[in-house]
Amino acid sequence: MTEGKISDFTASVMAALSNYALYSGKHPIVDEFSERAFSLVKDLYAGDTISLALIGDSLVFNDRPVSEKGMHIDNFIMRLRRKGVEKIEIRKGVTLEEFKRFIAGMITRDTSFASTHISVGIVEVTTTEDKYSIKAVLEENIEKVKEVFDKISSRDAKLDVRSLEATVTSLMALLKRDPNVLTILSPVRKHDEYPYVHAINVAILTLFQAEAMSVSDGLISDIGLAGLLHDVGKLFVPKEVIDKQTELDQHEWNLMRLHPLHGAMYLSSLPDIPKLAMIAAYEHHIKFDRSGYPDIHRDNRSQHPVSQMVAVADFFEVMRTERPYRRSAESGAIVNFLHQRAGEDFNPVIVDQFAASFAAVNAI
Repeated sequence: MTEGKISDFTASVMAALSNYALYSGKHPIVDEFSERAFSLVKDLYAGDTISLALIGDSLVFNDRPVSEKGMHIDNFIMRLRRKGVEKIEIRKGVTLEEFKRFIAGMITRDTSFASTHISVGIVEVTTTEDKYSIKAVLEENIEKVKEVFDKISSRDAKLDVRSLEATVTSLMALLKRDPNVLTILSPVRKHDEYPYVHAINVAILTLFQAEAMSVSDGLISDIGLAGLLHDVGKLFVPKEVIDKQTELDQHEWNLMRLHPLHGAMYLSSLPDIPKLAMIAAYEHHIKFDRSGYPDIHRDNRSQHPVSQMVAVADFFEVMRTERPYRRSAESGAIVNFLHQRAGEDFNPVIVDQFAASFAAVNAI
């Protein structure tokens, strides 16, 4: 077995998955790449099985780490993370239909896509009714986001996309276990942790909306990442402006209003970032009536639906969080205000869906 064959296999799998997300499972090109990947299976067995495992940042194939690097291997690892898959076993006797079902399960919301000859190990996050377990998962991810953001601020390293992808996967697992989103949102305990807690909470609220809208797994992780990174541009705003405990003066406010542009420019320079994250970073302060900032009146563009979801999540999270210059608001009052501003600040359809989802889980 050569690593070239592993690379060919993962490239064909990723091509099948990408085209499934772009078109549908019934498109001929999905069948073409699925069949191509399946044809390579026979050359990859170690004994009677093929084993793929995700350990840390490495792909392990038949108990041997894959040393080859490249776009296809990296994208395959990202896909496993997004789906929450830690191990796949393919056994001799697998049929093409079983393999196609596996491909479909990797891109859709289906979590029961194993079959007689394919076993899939899904990462489980401990999130029982015990509030401490939820708290522990959140604290771990807040610390992870802090480490990534601090490196960006100090210009020490490029964005650790894999770490943030893992965070989004973890937050998705929390929502699947406890749909009452208010029990998952993390409180701000210290002033200096606000940016990281805010990023986590906006990601949770954005994922909550995406789940309620039955967004496919092919997009939901990208949407969560867009929520997590919406304010990344603030890392390029002077720290004294970000940390100010009183209301900003006009000069400071002008600097703050540049953060969507900073964020979009930074994310656009990175090859591994989904386009949705860059769009949401730029547009999350643009309003439904095309006012807000940055000024887009000359661009003949409208706010992207994902940016509209992030805008609702961002507003809800800001209003429910107590700040030195403003008291927190109750959830019901925030939803009422969203309704009042629907059609001007916010997309009415997004607001209605958000409010209905809250009501459905008895969150307010």
